[in-house]
Amino acid sequence: MDEFTTWDILALSEYKYLPFYDEAQEKEYLRYHKLHKHCNWIEAITYVNIGLLEEFYSNITLISNPDNPLVLVNKYRQLPSEYTPCDLEPIDVQFNPQGLLLRRDARIAFEDMCSGAAKEGLHLEAISTFRSFSYQNKVYLKNKLPDMNMEDYQRERDKVSARAGHSEHQTGLAVDINDLEQTFENTPEGRWLADHAHWYGFILRYPKGRERITGYDYEPWHFRYLGKELAKAVHQSNLTYDEYYIRYLHSF
Repeated sequence: MDEFTTWDILALSEYKYLPFYDEAQEKEYLRYHKLHKHCNWIEAITYVNIGLLEEFYSNITLISNPDNPLVLVNKYRQLPSEYTPCDLEPIDVQFNPQGLLLRRDARIAFEDMCSGAAKEGLHLEAISTFRSFSYQNKVYLKNKLPDMNMEDYQRERDKVSARAGHSEHQTGLAVDINDLEQTFENTPEGRWLADHAHWYGFILRYPKGRERITGYDYEPWHFRYLGKELAKAVHQSNLTYDEYYIRYLHSF
């Protein structure tokens, strides 16, 4: 570790007590902290464990437990191409006229949330839910023209759309609500969701100001179902789900 100062090595060693500290990645922790001096050590350890020392869509892990309702799907963790949840159910038509599907627990919670909003005179509607691997690939490539360079296309498209296998929609636990514009945050429904979704088991998955962690532009319409207890904990932590998962749910 000659490239690192003794002070940095000693400073890092004070965090070995953390349950998400991985001794095999000590050099990576030091490298990340050296490159990003604005980060504290806990952040550096978290971000390396997420994968952020590498480019997005590199060093990808194939998810072995896609049915786990707490599964983390991001640009470093990929769902199997053949994976489709076995408990998908259509959402009540009053909250979804298109026949869209969610996993059973998420579907029940979403309908409950829509009913709660309706009691306050607000209308919530699912506009995108489960997407298969093949359908997500079509969504990702829909704006690509034949003569466009793929790397150039990916550079811009990756900010707003997931590559196939990396979309939470394939889990059947994610729902886009009402509007796919960032101005949705300023609507009564958008504000209500920001304040109340966690009480129904949903979290805002791609929050504002966390783009370098999630890899996506802010999406005030995209909510992920985790269950009431965990959603409240994630909301109160002020962490992205990527960070929370690494610190409290993932085993090292």
